[in-house]
Amino acid sequence: MKRIFLSICLGLVFGIVGAQSFNPDEKLPLNPKVRYGVLDNGLTYYVMHNEEPKDRVSFYIVQNVGAILENDNQNGLAHFLEHMAFNGTENYPDKGILDYLESYGVAFGRNINAYTSTDETVYNLSGVPVDNENLIDSTLLVLHDWCNYLLLTSEEIDSERGVIHEEWRTRHSGRMRVYLESNKYIFQGSKYAERDVIGSLDVIDNFDHQVIRDFYHDYYRTDLQAIVVVGDIDAEVIEKKIIKMFSPIPVVDNPKERKYFDVPTNKEPIVGIVTDPEAGGIRFSMYVKHKATAFDDKNMGYYRQGLLDNLYAKMINARYSELVQTGTPPFIMANAGYYSMQPLVDAYVVVGSLNENNILGGIEAAMIENERVLRHGFTSTELERAKVAIVSYLEKVYKERNKQNSDRLAREINTNYLVNEPVPGIEYEFELTKKLFVDVTVEEINALAAKWNTKENVVLVLSGPEKEGLTLPAKDEILDVLVKVKQSDVTAYIDKVSDEPLIAKIPKAGKVVKENTLNDFGATEWVLDNGAKVIIKTTDFKENEINLEVYSNGGSSLYGVEDLPSVQMLGGFMDAFGIGNFDKVSLEKMLTGKVVSIAPFVSDLYQGFNGSSSVQDFEILMQLLYLQFENPRFDEDAFNALKARYMAYVANIDADVNKAFRDTVSLVLTDYNERTILFNTNLVENIDFATMERVYKERFANPGNFTFVFTGNIKSSDAKGLVETYIGGLKSVDSKENWKNNNVNYPAKDTYNAFVKDMTTPKTTIHIELHGDKIEYNAENRIYMEVVSSLLSKRYLEEIREKEGGSYGVGVRASISHYPTVEYSLMARFDTDPAKADKLKAIVYAEIDNLYSVGVKDDDLEEVKSNMLKVREENLRKNSYWESAIMHYFKHNEIIVVPASYEDIVNAVTKDKVEKFAKKYFSKANKVEVVMSPSEM
Repeated sequence: MKRIFLSICLGLVFGIVGAQSFNPDEKLPLNPKVRYGVLDNGLTYYVMHNEEPKDRVSFYIVQNVGAILENDNQNGLAHFLEHMAFNGTENYPDKGILDYLESYGVAFGRNINAYTSTDETVYNLSGVPVDNENLIDSTLLVLHDWCNYLLLTSEEIDSERGVIHEEWRTRHSGRMRVYLESNKYIFQGSKYAERDVIGSLDVIDNFDHQVIRDFYHDYYRTDLQAIVVVGDIDAEVIEKKIIKMFSPIPVVDNPKERKYFDVPTNKEPIVGIVTDPEAGGIRFSMYVKHKATAFDDKNMGYYRQGLLDNLYAKMINARYSELVQTGTPPFIMANAGYYSMQPLVDAYVVVGSLNENNILGGIEAAMIENERVLRHGFTSTELERAKVAIVSYLEKVYKERNKQNSDRLAREINTNYLVNEPVPGIEYEFELTKKLFVDVTVEEINALAAKWNTKENVVLVLSGPEKEGLTLPAKDEILDVLVKVKQSDVTAYIDKVSDEPLIAKIPKAGKVVKENTLNDFGATEWVLDNGAKVIIKTTDFKENEINLEVYSNGGSSLYGVEDLPSVQMLGGFMDAFGIGNFDKVSLEKMLTGKVVSIAPFVSDLYQGFNGSSSVQDFEILMQLLYLQFENPRFDEDAFNALKARYMAYVANIDADVNKAFRDTVSLVLTDYNERTILFNTNLVENIDFATMERVYKERFANPGNFTFVFTGNIKSSDAKGLVETYIGGLKSVDSKENWKNNNVNYPAKDTYNAFVKDMTTPKTTIHIELHGDKIEYNAENRIYMEVVSSLLSKRYLEEIREKEGGSYGVGVRASISHYPTVEYSLMARFDTDPAKADKLKAIVYAEIDNLYSVGVKDDDLEEVKSNMLKVREENLRKNSYWESAIMHYFKHNEIIVVPASYEDIVNAVTKDKVEKFAKKYFSKANKVEVVMSPSEM
């Protein structure tokens, strides 16, 4: 029955299109909405009109240059140069770019950013308001300067060395070191084994200024650059501006060749064993290297092959997922697929996260599943499901084609410039995929396994921690496992599919007994006869999105300490159980092609669900919601399997020094309250199946206590019948609950905790938190907290990052909590050189004091206010914002969406008011300070 159903679905999806002649050499068109050109000086441009977000435009400059082009004496300078682009250009000296753009609410980090990789460097200025032509012209001028007019002054270069050094310190974790060491095996014999982007500290600290200037002038040139502009603009007008502004940039004489680097082949397997004292887990990877498709050959045949690759990955990864759902999982997780590794190199990759007590067994299990596909292939029903899933995803994107995010579209265009990746547009892709899928057979997919799993060009990497009692297998042992797999008796996969409906009997519908209009939200409120409260907020922000959030009071606050491990982990385990009569595997198969999700949660004070669906799958979402209340599934085999995977996962997470710091902060901030449960082996050991089942049934016993909020492309008239059936049809009981205050509080007095930790890369990590409880919970105070947080972020960026070169960045957060008691806090956290820790810590405190003792800078305040209003305007066009605003109203009895609740308050913020606010709440606030330093200093 299920197979017949899928065949009918595929017939509807594919049959109406009809197979047409297929020419693999045919070139795919560029999205017709994109205006494209190449200037006489070689610079490429793409301009596209797109209306989401409304009244915003994003600017990108794509540099076809990265760390792979560095000489040894330039190791790290491609990334260093990315930083320097923000430190002075011909038209924007010093920090002029940031100062100018932030005055219009375009914020560093959120809207202004960049990244460098081995083969590319990309800068973006996103979310720029379109209502000011001077701002548009000036933003284009920034890109113009980045093309050819960086100042690269000696003073700014030397100032930035410390920032890069601290970025290296922050990023150089155990995970990063394992990744970099693994690359020496994966790319053995290639320059990719030598370049790690952030580079050599010796080079960063000591290079001559002229070396980076030479790299800039050698490679930042018009024939290696593209300007990409996507947003709510007139594309023709922007195109003319680009042509006029960028055409005069001169061509570089005798340009250096932009080389592309290959990875050598190998006949015998390369095997690498990588260990690190701070590695957080054990991981095995098999790479089978293949030559990538040439840039000029990325045609119709290439596009079709990409679809086959996706189908293969979907099917094999579904099998890997199925393997860990019950019994004793052979590994924590595994997946496989065919990937682009570098511009000239692809690889078929099998990856597994392993249990330290069964390392070789986990490798064997992962490779046996790969061998199963190689010998027996996939089934036709697996292929049918994979096709439906891919087409369903494309259909969702297609229906949202007029609501696509400009930055996402810009990033797609970037790949077109860099590696000629086809970007024909979703309209073309959706129709083309349906046509191409008609002729895809399971035999064709199965042939890929033999094509990809070659005997040559194999690289095997096993990584893990260095700790007492753990010895990773040797190279020969790993190779022996692969021989054993080849000699094993591997049976074919049996695809078990249920034809049972999700709900066998539609529930008897309830009735809406009360209806209100929530005018401030433009929403409809219903009260059902079982007591449930439902709010419908109709929007047109997304054509094919409906969001759901459900809550009631109670949460983990109602349980004793002994139950907390089970309560805290409940959400993830319930997802692993499936629902109703469907276990996790059969549910996923049954929901193939459905764009729908729902998951329960239990937080400190609340319990509920988060979910979403496409418009056409809304009834499926409602059925799943109904089953979560009426027929939740408790699967002890699935519980044991997931608990075993968690036990394997937590076995080594304490090796991460950052976790030691986070755990210490959690304990100190709650004054070591017994209810502060850390995620570690002890927590996982104490998760109990019977407790989890009892807690779930208690937390979700009474739907009449819950508030259900729907936002998106959903009309109340269309939804009412389904709401009455699947929410009104829930059985209710006569009980009311509220959360409980368990008095988990900040320390009563100033608290300082300094500890040392063995670490490979010496660093000091500092967490400073000021807190108090003498404050009123209201919109004005929360907005002033946001202002203070933003002002301090700017000051720390200037003083600690830029002036002192002392940290890659200082994270700042200020907030007010309402329940269970009203409290406020201001937090600052950062990594630094141990030698600079005391000085920088003093700066953190000094800048807080300066808010009221020295005063707030007018320019800083105006920039902060401008950004807050800009973000607010953008948020008003997001379903998630309205969802949270409605939830806030019901939880806190406060309306935050009308202008008087935000815009008017922000506009009324003044320098004097901020200074008085800061003095009132932070001059005498209690302090918590946690400092982690290396054992050897």
